[in-house]
Amino acid sequence: MLATDIMTTNFVCCSKHDILQDVLPLFTRTHSNMLPVIDESNRLIGIITKNKIFKILITQPSFATTIDEYYIPNPIYLNKNATIEFTRQLLLKHKVGHAPVVNEDMIPIGVISTEQLLSSYNLVLSQYESQLALLFHNLNFGLLSIDTSFQINASNSLARQLLHTDENELHPFQKHQELHEIRDLIKDILVERTKVAKKQIVLNQLNLYVHCYPLHNHDALVGAMVILEDVTQIEQTINELQLTKEWEQKLRSVIEFAYDGIILVNKKAKITMVNKGFTDLFGVDSKDLLQRSTTELFPEFDMENVIQSGVSIHNTPQIIAGQQSLISILPIKEKGETISAICKVTYRGLPHLHEALTKVKKLEKQVSDYQNEINKIKGTKYTLFDIAGESEAIRKVKHEATLAAKSMSTVLIVGESGTGKELFAQGIHAASGQRGSFVQVNCAAIPSELLESEFFGYADGAFTGARKGGMKGKFELAQNGTLFLDEIGDMSLPLQTKILRVLQEKEFQPIGSAVTIHLHTKIIAATNQNIEQLIAEGKFRADLYYRLNIMRLNIPPLRDRIEDLPDIIQSITNRLNQSGFSIKGVTHSALTKLMRHTWSGNVRELNNVLERAANLKTGDYIDADYLPAFQHDPEEKTLPQQVPSTYKDKLLSTEKEVIISALKEAKGNKTKASQLLGISRPWLYAKMKKYELE
Repeated sequence: MLATDIMTTNFVCCSKHDILQDVLPLFTRTHSNMLPVIDESNRLIGIITKNKIFKILITQPSFATTIDEYYIPNPIYLNKNATIEFTRQLLLKHKVGHAPVVNEDMIPIGVISTEQLLSSYNLVLSQYESQLALLFHNLNFGLLSIDTSFQINASNSLARQLLHTDENELHPFQKHQELHEIRDLIKDILVERTKVAKKQIVLNQLNLYVHCYPLHNHDALVGAMVILEDVTQIEQTINELQLTKEWEQKLRSVIEFAYDGIILVNKKAKITMVNKGFTDLFGVDSKDLLQRSTTELFPEFDMENVIQSGVSIHNTPQIIAGQQSLISILPIKEKGETISAICKVTYRGLPHLHEALTKVKKLEKQVSDYQNEINKIKGTKYTLFDIAGESEAIRKVKHEATLAAKSMSTVLIVGESGTGKELFAQGIHAASGQRGSFVQVNCAAIPSELLESEFFGYADGAFTGARKGGMKGKFELAQNGTLFLDEIGDMSLPLQTKILRVLQEKEFQPIGSAVTIHLHTKIIAATNQNIEQLIAEGKFRADLYYRLNIMRLNIPPLRDRIEDLPDIIQSITNRLNQSGFSIKGVTHSALTKLMRHTWSGNVRELNNVLERAANLKTGDYIDADYLPAFQHDPEEKTLPQQVPSTYKDKLLSTEKEVIISALKEAKGNKTKASQLLGISRPWLYAKMKKYELE
């Protein structure tokens, strides 16, 4: 507790130039025996006490005398952050009964007295007693104390609930026969003088552990303490654990007969369960796989990356053992931490699956076309539903954006370049009730001499070279709609002043016009700069910042929501397909490589990488080979030590011969051959199929 919590704010101050005639009545307006004395800037310079005034009056001075020579300079005072204990020690040390409390500018904000300190200690004591009572009555076990006559002295609510007794019932152990087992335990303590008595009993259909302990006061036995623990839930948990084991056996049976290939791994990516579909695919025996690392046996799955990132992968295509397959990996979490993962490889019945997916995509396209028509009416291309991702970070921002769309309050969108600030701006407009257009202005792209006319427009003949008939500005074009001020941090200070006036007055006049246009426009601003730093440097008006920063959206960078990457990739490939490309998706190896990148350029960089790969690919899918080498990623920094540089060099010129050489050196072991070549196993299978190598 601080001094400011108990000080009185009903006080008056005086100046050293005040005369006695004016100061005397001030004491009738306050309960304090002291008045702070302040200077012309309201800063504390001293105090004058009631006792001092009485002593002055004894000398019968003129009431026109000032208190300049009577007040006490350099008084004892307290800062607003002073604690109660510090206040007590300070007042005792200097033997004063009152002291002023000042802020950081030495301006008095209150007065505190020893009487208030005593009241505060009573308050604190009362709070402690309340906290102890709250703790006692909210224990997760029943607790009660018994005196030597078997009368209850104190009990918490859970104890009374377990015993089915009332709060005012003092002798339940003598009154209720069903409590005889607990009475016998208490008797062991009070009569037989045992040190502890405990027993498990069944009471009111509950399983209870009852513990009894003696209570002593100066070595004299004065009663007993009884603890009641409800272990009904614990025993149910034991039964559930047994049931879980039975379900584990059933799960093993289900997995064994599953149509797809399935493996389960632990936190260290070691295989704990595998089914026949998986062993059939790879032609191996299950006993050779259990408790072995997938990183060693099946590096193409990259299970470690899924466990570390906690990001699910759904139906990503890959060539496995020479067959087109779909890989899904699901991390299994407990209390937010990934403890294991399950991998499913679908390689049977894919033609039927592709046919079903094609029908789904046609339906999705129809919905997309319908949404595009709605967007055209609103003047936007995107809605909040078009922003891909379901991570907690992006869901929070989309929820805030939805709320921001419901009012005319200004919105400030802050985020790194490429995070999708424009998408959020368009999404807010699309979700709003604004019937007008969405008008975007890039404050960094318009020459400074044209900014004013661009925003406010101009009348016919407003200046030399003006367009005949005048021109509407962005504010007027966005009337009843939304004006999006992109890169707001690059706006000049003079224009900031004019923009601020428009936002405050809700009206403006085009250049050279006497007509006032009343504004009914939602304003959304965005920047990738640190506005607070620009304000400190004098490059941005603080009052404009406060006007814009009503609803603030902080867009997280892609590296902070990497779990959204699969959804974002799907969204980007859908848009690429609409622009003329034909992409069925990205392979598992490509997705793994993309998830390892740090994405300093965020979603814009990802879009560029995928569009480049879409131009380079020759098949239906984007594979890792079509992605650039990300120089700063861990995957690219260190290659396996066993990869001979000669293989890497030869691979560029004589691919087939190098693959044959590596297979011979590995004695036909494809995993070892792929490690020698420094490539993935799916890539090796694809090349072996291409060159008809067995």
